[in-house]
Amino acid sequence: MVRFPFRLKNLQSRSCGYPGFDLSCDATKQTLLRLPGSGAFTVHAIDYGAQEIWINDPGHCLPARLLSLNISSSIFKGVMVQDVTLFNCSSSSDYSTYGLNPIGCLSGSSHSVFATSSARAVGFLSASCGKVATVGVPAQWVFLEEVFSSELSDNLRLTWAAPRCGRCELHGGRCGWKSNYSLAIVCSKPQTLLTMVIKTLFV
Repeated sequence: MVRFPFRLKNLQSRSCGYPGFDLSCDATKQTLLRLPGSGAFTVHAIDYGAQEIWINDPGHCLPARLLSLNISSSIFKGVMVQDVTLFNCSSSSDYSTYGLNPIGCLSGSSHSVFATSSARAVGFLSASCGKVATVGVPAQWVFLEEVFSSELSDNLRLTWAAPRCGRCELHGGRCGWKSNYSLAIVCSKPQTLLTMVIKTLFV
């Protein structure tokens, strides 16, 4: 369920969300978040208590989107960022024997693209492949050990600093505007059944 600070653009009023937290739906009913300068991404999950959102590429080629991803001007930031280097290699060699898995949507019949966060793999690939780029990936998690080969298909994990509604959500409350004419945010707790019964007895 989409709720404050997010809102579904054109379906919910502006008062339902916080500036910059607009979501939309595409023709296939996917929920989208548009990041400034980086385009639209599908929303896979929102954790309101942790203030985190998981997104991916609606075109099913997240690695291509990562090459131009720039969230420096966005209100959303990576929870954990993993530096990953991409290489473009000739397909004449069988890189699978070295434990390397190509990125399918970036590879072709005459070349394979690999992504790694391993210094050992970077050294190995640098000798025979062309470096495409090193990108900071807002990963779901950062592995304690270096990843030798990745297809970079996992969701991106982002967070936001304001509005600070996490504590309110964790305690069963709901954040929202204090009024339609105020910029203040308040935490409202839903009435419990016990509270409703007590009120009924004393009415």
